[in-house]
Parts: sequence; structure tokens; C-alpha cells
Amino acid sequence: MNARNLLCWFAFVSASAGANGLSDPFGTDARLRASADGLQGLFEKECAAPVAGLSLAHAVDIGLCRNPATRAAWANARQQAATLGAAQAAWLPTLSANAGRTLDFAGQRADGFGGLISESRRVTHAALNLGWTLYDFGGREARIDNATQLLAAAAASAQGMAQQTAASIVQAYFTTVAADSQLNVLRQTERAYRESHAVARGRQEGGMATLADVLQVKTALDNIVLNRVQVEGLVQTTRGALANAIGLPADHALSLAPEPLPDKVSSATERVRELIETALRQRPDLNASLAQRAASEAAVRQARAAGMPTFSFSAGRSMTDLSGYPNQAYSMVGIGITIPLFSGYASTYDIRKAQAALEQTETGVEQTRLTVARDVWAAWQGLQTAVGQLEATTTLQSTARENEGVALGRYRAGVGTIIDLLTAQSASANALQQRVSAELAWRVSRAQLVLALGALPEIAPR
Repeated sequence: MNARNLLCWFAFVSASAGANGLSDPFGTDARLRASADGLQGLFEKECAAPVAGLSLAHAVDIGLCRNPATRAAWANARQQAATLGAAQAAWLPTLSANAGRTLDFAGQRADGFGGLISESRRVTHAALNLGWTLYDFGGREARIDNATQLLAAAAASAQGMAQQTAASIVQAYFTTVAADSQLNVLRQTERAYRESHAVARGRQEGGMATLADVLQVKTALDNIVLNRVQVEGLVQTTRGALANAIGLPADHALSLAPEPLPDKVSSATERVRELIETALRQRPDLNASLAQRAASEAAVRQARAAGMPTFSFSAGRSMTDLSGYPNQAYSMVGIGITIPLFSGYASTYDIRKAQAALEQTETGVEQTRLTVARDVWAAWQGLQTAVGQLEATTTLQSTARENEGVALGRYRAGVGTIIDLLTAQSASANALQQRVSAELAWRVSRAQLVLALGALPEIAPR
């Protein structure tokens, strides 16, 4: 093969490699998908659109797919997967080629009379070089281990970001549900006050009540109307926050369909110690910290190996075609050793830096363990309290409603005062508000316990 043919062959190989430049020969993307439970499918199909009667599960499903934070975390994990592939490439040899063709005007030859005649010469050259690291005292293994652990950390971080996104969606969803319930309570209370106002006016017209009774009821009614107008604005604000949390414009119209509260609610049956142990096994932020620590351990080995010799194999083939001269071809095969003798103590400080980074990640693991236990403890206690609030408000709501009915009946019959009626209606309205708050606390604390354990709310099927 002459230099021209070799040049054409180089061009063909280069074009073939470029056409396959986006392949994944080491399967790093598949490895990422296998380590990111429940997330990979969200980014491999079109995101679902909100439906009429949006449940919490559908809201979480849409949010995990559409929210920019989760998509950015997944993209970062894919970037780390590519970094792992680049590290694994160190096991394979490298092949490089260079070629060129020049026109040399400096060439000279002797004429028949003892003089020199300048002439141009065409020079075509091509070379193919092979390099392969045979042994480097664990440097490649350490780099690959480091990239592998960083990929595990990135996948766990993506899951952690998904949990944070789900938590914000849960909070926004149930806050919106609570705002809707609060608005319904105010409308119900407004109707009750309007009824009391009508009764007071009727009693005034019949000479059995004074104008003061009518004005007291009207004042209470006006306050309720004002509160209702304010909560109507709050409802729209919470809907905008929910739309934003699931990655939609704030003005996107949402219709919610929350699951009804069960007839009987229960607290966590497991002991809190068991729940903490479960969380320590499956919390993604702790898994990310553990992977970061393992990556730091690999980085220490990598820094140590950087000061060790490297054995490599090399081979090459070069050809030169010079017009007017015979073609020249050279071949080379060799084994070499590179021994770093002195680097100005840079390798020493690289090792110290890697060791300090390892100590930092170890403290990060311990801090995350404490955070996991604290989150589970707080969520468990919050759920116990919320269950107690639901039980208490059930009785409170029933008693306050009965008291309101009695007070209204007494006032109609002329044996009760308007103060008694307004007090009973205010207590009934307060009981309804307390019930709304208790339901919100139970729903949120229940979801927070699930998230504290390292799980996601159930994702609805598409």
C-alpha cells in the first residue's frame, strides 16, 4: 500500500468513526437506567398532560417528567455515565493517524553543465500509530472505580431531586386542596350567617328584636364575606404554585380530584426505630453520600498510582512518497516504561488533597445519617399528632354543629340572644377550619413519612 492509498484508507476510517460517534459501546446509559429505579421511563416518552380531575398520583407523575429540576438532574447523571465510558476507554488501545501532501519549491538538481536547477517536488506522507497502556499499577482501575461511584452518586442524586420535586408537589397539591376546603367552609359559614341575618331582620320587623341584633349579625356576615374574598384569591395563588411545581405555567387551569379521607385513619404501625432502619437502607441522599465516599476512596488510589511507573506498548507504520525518489516505508514496534522521577512534590500534595476529600465525604455520610433519622422521627411524630387532631376535630365538629343548631332554634323561639347565636356560629366555623387544618396535616405528614423513608408517592399509569 503506497502513501496515497493509505491516505484514502485513513479518510474512510475517520468517516466511519464519526458516523458512529454517538454510540454507547460500554453500555453506560443502560447502567444508569438500571440504577435509577422508576425515573428512566419518565424521560423516554412524552410527558403526560394534565387531565380533568387531577389526582395526586397524576400530579407527581407529570411533575417528575416536566419539572426542569428533575430533568437537569437526569441530564447530569447521563453526563456522568459518559464520563464512566471515557474512563473505561483506557482499557483499549489508541489508534491515531496523520497524513498530508505538500508541494516543495526548494528542491534542486544538477544540470548537465555543472549548474543547479530549482524544481518543485510533491511529498505525500502518511503514518499510523498504535499505543496501548499495559500496566499502570492500578491507575486505570482507580479512575474507573471513581467514575463508577460518581455515576451511582449522580443516579442517587437524581432520585433525591425527584423526591424533593415530589415533596413540593405534595405540599402544593394538598395546600390547594386545603384552600378549596377552606373556601367551602367560608361559603357554608356565609350561608349560615345570611340565614341568621334573615332571622334577625324578621324578628326586628315583628318587634321581637332590636336593630342592634341585625347589625351584629350583619357585621359578622361582612367579615365572613371579606374572608371569603381573600381565600378566593388564595385558592388561585395555590393553584398557580401547584402548576409551577409540576412544570406548567402558573396560569394553567387545574381541576383537582383528591382522594376522599378514609373513614378510619391510622398512624404508622411500625416502631420508629424500624422505620429509621428502612430509611437508612433506601434513602437516595444517603446512597449518594455513600457513593461519593467510595469515589473519594478510588480518587486516593488514583492519586497514589499517578506516581508509579507505566508500561505501554506502541507500534507504528509510516510511508513517504517523494516525487523523483523511491517510496519510503517504516515500521516500528516497541514496549516502553515511563517512570515519574520528580514532579516538584505535586503528586504528594495530590494524595494529601484526595485524602482530605475522603475525610470530608466521610463526615458527609455521618451527617446524612443523622438527617435521615431526624426526618423519619419528625415525620413519624407529625403523623401521630395529625391522627390525634383528626380524631379530636371529628368530635369538635359534631358538637359545634349541634350547638349551632340549638342556638339558632333558641333564637328563633325568642329564648336565646343574638350573642349566643353568633358565638355558636363562630365556634362552628372555627371547628370546620380546624378540621380542614387537621386533614391537611394528616395528608401532608403521611406523604412526608413516605418521602422520609426514601420512597415516592405511587405514580399513576399513563
